[in-house]
Amino acid sequence: MPFIDVKVSCGLEVSKEEKLKAELGKAIGLIPGKSEGSLMIQFTDHCRLWFAGQQDGPIAFLNVMVYGTVSREGCEKFKNAVIPLFQQELGAKRVYLKFEEVPNWFWN
Repeated sequence: MPFIDVKVSCGLEVSKEEKLKAELGKAIGLIPGKSEGSLMIQFTDHCRLWFAGQQDGPIAFLNVMVYGTVSREGCEKFKNAVIPLFQQELGAKRVYLKFEEVPNWFWN
């Protein structure tokens, strides 16, 4: 089960959230063995994100947690789809992705 925790420093209108959710659902499929069918996403807007002591425009931080392992190639494909998405939809000046492999994950 992949889980994407999205934090953005700007406000997030419902229409933008829906668009981001749909595109993240497509992008997760670029990682072998992952699909939107088991994807959970959390959005948190108006986060106080700083970079180099500055808050100079929208910043996005995505923590992508996946059960098991993920290839570097899969991460690159996901990154290449997601960074331009957040730049286009939110005008994000900075977009950061963190991939976290989780060996023990349980759900019902």
